Amino acid sequence: MFSSVLIFITIVRRTFLTLCLFSLKIVNMPHLEDFQRTDGQAANEPIRVDAKGSQCPGPIMSLAAAMSDAQLGQKIIIDVTDSGFKQDAVSWSAVTGNTMESLTEDNGVITACFTKVVEMGEAVIPTKEDMLTIVVFSGEMDKGLAAFNIALGALAMGMKVEMFFTFWGLSLIRKKAKRPSPKNIKEAMLGQVLPNDDNNLPMSRENMLGLGAAMMKSIMKDKNVPSLDFMIHLAKYNGAKFIACKMSMDIMNIGQEQLIDGIEIGGVATMLEYARKSNVNFFI
Repeated sequence: MFSSVLIFITIVRRTFLTLCLFSLKIVNMPHLEDFQRTDGQAANEPIRVDAKGSQCPGPIMSLAAAMSDAQLGQKIIIDVTDSGFKQDAVSWSAVTGNTMESLTEDNGVITACFTKVVEMGEAVIPTKEDMLTIVVFSGEMDKGLAAFNIALGALAMGMKVEMFFTFWGLSLIRKKAKRPSPKNIKEAMLGQVLPNDDNNLPMSRENMLGLGAAMMKSIMKDKNVPSLDFMIHLAKYNGAKFIACKMSMDIMNIGQEQLIDGIEIGGVATMLEYARKSNVNFFI
């Protein structure tokens, strides 16, 4: 009987989260054609791309489309309002081999200028580094323990470690502080099901309304296993690079001030730059 109640609660919770995400219009990313250049531009003129209002991966997709149309030596100037693009622009340039000439920001609008020096998909593939990249998607305690156990092991072996936190995984790197007031009913609804910090994470299985997580912490303490909070800060102290997904932060109503110190903000291009150079990649 108790098991049936737990299954029912799990189904209701997942349905509620799905409704929250769809109400936030995740799937309504503007179409690429909204940001393309107009026909008739001369080859010696810069291609202007207006990607303002587009969220990751929209800006880099629009940039890639314009770059494909450009001739070698032609410049592409793109305007973006997604703050994660500042890091993504650097990574995109490094991965594609096309030169970033400048990157400025004015009144919340990021303007980047690129010069096409290679055709798309023909950039030199970088040599693999002794590096581990982990995409931390899950916001559950046991999966967080697995991610940071692997990360600490890699650091102990002298590997570089890059961890990209997206969606529920952002809960692992939040400060232990009161969350800001929601701006609207949708943010309030989503806020009710997001953990405040890594100490309030549920188990992925057998959570039993929090009892399972409490039991796991107790067993870890008895067995002298370090807490997840300690492992997170130990990884950061030993040089692991933490990158928070800007698009996920906006959806989850999480500001940079709510994250632990030293977190970089980026997007999918940032993660892919590291993943492309890593000899080991995980999605947890």
